[in-house]
Amino acid sequence: YQMHELLNRIAEGEGTTDDLAKLEELCDVVANTSLCGLGQTSPNPVRSTLRYFRHEYLELIDGKHIPAGAGQEVAS
Repeated sequence: YQMHELLNRIAEGEGTTDDLAKLEELCDVVANTSLCGLGQTSPNPVRSTLRYFRHEYLELIDGKHIPAGAGQEVAS
């Protein structure tokens, strides 16, 4: 739930660089404390986008990029 809220805030242009750090921390917590394989791998899509598309997150945060569908809630 918290990851979803952070992703929505960033997608709506209201995110901060602190939100990226929180996302990374939440990914680690979920992966390291889950008792099943599904829970351990569930943060992988967010981790991948943070690793390979960090510049797009930063553009959203800095208000330099308005993606198609901006303002729409991230699918849950």
